[in-house]
Amino acid sequence: MESGKISVIRPFYEQIPEGEPVWDADGLLLLPSFRDAHVHLDKAFPDNQWISRSRTASIFDQFRMEKELLSSIKSRQLELSKRTLDSMLACGTTEARIHVDIDPEIGLSHFENMLLLREEYSSHMSIELVAFPQQGLLRSNSVPYLREALIMGADAVGGVDPAGVDRNVERCLDNVFQLAVEFDAEIDLHLHDPGHLGVYTIEKMLDFTEMAGWRGKVAVSHAYCLGEVDAGVVHELAERMAEEQMTVITSVPIDSAMPPIEILISHGVSVDIGTDHTGLDAWTPYGDPDLLRRGRRLAEKLTWNDDSRMAFAFGLISPKRLELQVGAPADFVLVKALNPQHALAISPPRDLVCKRGVPVSGSQLKNSWVCEKEEQ
Repeated sequence: MESGKISVIRPFYEQIPEGEPVWDADGLLLLPSFRDAHVHLDKAFPDNQWISRSRTASIFDQFRMEKELLSSIKSRQLELSKRTLDSMLACGTTEARIHVDIDPEIGLSHFENMLLLREEYSSHMSIELVAFPQQGLLRSNSVPYLREALIMGADAVGGVDPAGVDRNVERCLDNVFQLAVEFDAEIDLHLHDPGHLGVYTIEKMLDFTEMAGWRGKVAVSHAYCLGEVDAGVVHELAERMAEEQMTVITSVPIDSAMPPIEILISHGVSVDIGTDHTGLDAWTPYGDPDLLRRGRRLAEKLTWNDDSRMAFAFGLISPKRLELQVGAPADFVLVKALNPQHALAISPPRDLVCKRGVPVSGSQLKNSWVCEKEEQ
């Protein structure tokens, strides 16, 4: 490895030149490190404290409850977000797209914290920040705040349910796309709206994408609606989604419908996986920062029991190929497993996590080649 990239790959039978620095992985399996395509860092609760949730009847009740619960730990947000990042790193995640709550009440305080963490973790993790109006872009009058976040360095414009929350699909999307075009930013919209209402929203997103010339820069997260309508509707819509290079991001939910990713992929639609929730938070107590386990959940849910499809699952949790390539970033994970399929099945602890060739986490971090050099 040189300059953070893989420079040479030698066959196992070829002798290593004398004097070349070597670290013996002792039979560990090398996997590409992971990309969490959808995660919220600013919603984490302490893992050693139970914060009771009550049942909610609507998404608006959920919004209110989240506000109330997070207010009690507001002063600890930076600390808790950092703890979450450390957990993600320990699981092998070295890239993440983080959605950050922004609204008139909290202003840009959450976003300022995430900017600090993006800088602090820049050598460990590549981080994208999405300016996310959780309470609704129009509903909470958050357009000026998203604009300010984009000026400060947000990578993408977010949104949530243009129909169900903002109650005006076209006006919401018009604001989102105007901001994206003005700041040359990507778009990543939360879409929980069900059935044909959600499908209509995606159709309008595609219209705006085509009009703005924003091909390849738009993602729709969750998109439960695609798992609730007839497969024929999805086949037809997927053709246009592929044409506009729209990405679908799913957290592999088990409590709601999931987009039929096999149909989407068959049409060339890009599909990514995110954890969404990484631990205890206001939305669920069942979050998990481990993308390898999320990949297993996907394979299990879709009954991908054969070697080829189990290997394919890695392409949804990592942008890197399973096979090493000269010139590729040296971002990888070492684990005790027989092969990638075995690793997906057992989700072993991560022995070592590396970013640009530098060990950054894992149970063997203190035994890594960086620590060996320091001792010398």
